[in-house]
Amino acid sequence: MASDDQTIEQRFFNGDLEALETIIDQYESVLYRMGLKLFRNTVEASDFCQNVFIHAYEKRKRFNPQKPLKPWFLKVALNVGRMQFKKKREIPMGDQLPERQSAAQAEKKLLDEERQEMVRQALQSLAPKYRESLLLRFEAGLSLKEMAESLGLSLGTVKSRLNRALSRFKQAYQSKGGEES
Repeated sequence: MASDDQTIEQRFFNGDLEALETIIDQYESVLYRMGLKLFRNTVEASDFCQNVFIHAYEKRKRFNPQKPLKPWFLKVALNVGRMQFKKKREIPMGDQLPERQSAAQAEKKLLDEERQEMVRQALQSLAPKYRESLLLRFEAGLSLKEMAESLGLSLGTVKSRLNRALSRFKQAYQSKGGEES
């Protein structure tokens, strides 16, 4: 049973399954979006989420409950993603069936899908350290300070890496036919 005077971080550290459920509720959608960006497949994105929660729970004794959970948790997610990505080098296409739509809807959806595919390809063409930086900043919504903590880097290094990642992403996106904006 959860104690009222313990933080969610302390309860998680102690192995409280209710705290784990709270953490799952809090991070599941962020992890799933990261998984989709990394693996471009709903099944693998779901597997990624599950693996992250299992791995984080198993490694919870490495977490310092006096520090914020988010940077540590997303560092675990990056490590799990790296392991899963190494196991599967080839990235399959999406597994969604097309829906019936009007011509205007179909055209808009096709253009959106093409743009998303160019974004995915541009992301995949980046070195892992740049891809991870972009995912942490824009998918997970981490602050620069939280990113530094998650990645174990100085704030200055995170800023320069993010700047390089954005620049390289822009180049990759444009080389795939993406519009300059």
